[in-house]
Amino acid sequence: MSSDNRTARTVRRAALPALVAGFVAAGLASPAAAAAAIPDTARPAASVQHAAAAPAAALPNTAPQAPARADDTVGQIANGLVDSRLYVTSGAGNALSAADRQQVESRLNGLGDADVRAVVVDNGITQQQMGQMLVSVANRVGEGETYVGVTANGRLMAGISQNLDEQKINQIVTRTNGQPLKERIIDFGDRAEKQVDENSAAAATLGYVMLGVLIALVAAASSVFLVARKRRQERQAREMTELKEGVEEDVTLLGEDIARLDLDVMDRELDPAIRADYERAMNSYDEAKRATDRAARPQDMQNVTQALEDGRFFMVATRARLAGDEVPERRAPCFFNPNHGPSVKDVVWAPPGGTARSVPACAADAKAVLSGAEPDSRMVPYQGGRRPYWNAGPAYAPYAGGYYAGYGGFDLLTGMMVGTMLGSMMSGGFGGYGGDMGGGFGGEGGDVGGGWDFGSGDFGGGGFGDFGGF
Repeated sequence: MSSDNRTARTVRRAALPALVAGFVAAGLASPAAAAAAIPDTARPAASVQHAAAAPAAALPNTAPQAPARADDTVGQIANGLVDSRLYVTSGAGNALSAADRQQVESRLNGLGDADVRAVVVDNGITQQQMGQMLVSVANRVGEGETYVGVTANGRLMAGISQNLDEQKINQIVTRTNGQPLKERIIDFGDRAEKQVDENSAAAATLGYVMLGVLIALVAAASSVFLVARKRRQERQAREMTELKEGVEEDVTLLGEDIARLDLDVMDRELDPAIRADYERAMNSYDEAKRATDRAARPQDMQNVTQALEDGRFFMVATRARLAGDEVPERRAPCFFNPNHGPSVKDVVWAPPGGTARSVPACAADAKAVLSGAEPDSRMVPYQGGRRPYWNAGPAYAPYAGGYYAGYGGFDLLTGMMVGTMLGSMMSGGFGGYGGDMGGGFGGEGGDVGGGWDFGSGDFGGGGFGDFGGF
């Protein structure tokens, strides 16, 4: 993009806020309030896009490749796109040379508001799988406005966007069809950037038309915003207080369990292996206490429960060595109550009214589930009462995530938590808590949840299933 175009776009964007600032009192000129007052018609809808195969003569002579390896998970792709604009899966092989990758990344990095991130995948990936993968990856990354996926041979392309609508994405994918892989990705990014610029200009024009209405509404909108913000802050403070109370209970319980071992680490006759595990348990307990004291947000509690999981295992290892038994296998904590320590087996369990799923369980809870009894679930503080941690709201997501960080983290928890309050949050919308990613992918367009729309260019396409190796 030329410097003149960037300057013009900047001027257009700056003009409307400047006019609003001239009319609105300083105390009411909150950016969030102003944004809340702008009608939805001033904002372009988000879009997801697919295109089918182009004529073979127009494409590189790329042989079909094997499906992507299992290590190309959605989490790994998302991690790769946090600091880079391009990710090439293992299944895509050498679809792009090192020089081509550098050129593509350089061009994508130079884009502005389109903020395009690209994924190159195995030729065997279907249109349905591509769309499911893009939405899942975008939700994991948490930033970026436009995501595009394309097969290694360049024939199949899918795009999702939060600043381009379905029709525009359809046009861009269709117009890039038939190009070699590198050129197609670059052309997609350039066209997306150009379209975003045009949308910005149109939005600025509409903004001037709506300025009079905005001025009349801004005071009321600001008032609503301030009230909502106060309520949100009060709710977050209450959730944090309850969460911290629950975490402190876990920390105290671990300390009491370690103290019951009653070991003298200075005893020269003490087995060095026992001393080492006991000291690891104590160190983990101390780290959990320090992390609890430092915690200021729910996200900070993940560090606490991760330390608690370490402490639980080393305490169990110490106890086993003292009894002359073998140290048990280090497995994921008991799903029903992580304070029960490492699980011993997986059992099939379903929450009330939910579907059955496999979860790790300690010996006592496994026996209870298999006999039809209720397991001893971890009940945590919630809205003045107690309920299982998996149904205690999104503030407990980091709490659970820390316990299972070493065993697949949220990838593992998402499967175990299906049908629970935490499960709904973990598969939720793009950015923040809550939402539902599960909107239908059918037809040529529509809402796919989480703020993303779906379109499939000139080619139709069915509903999405699982994304295979991803």
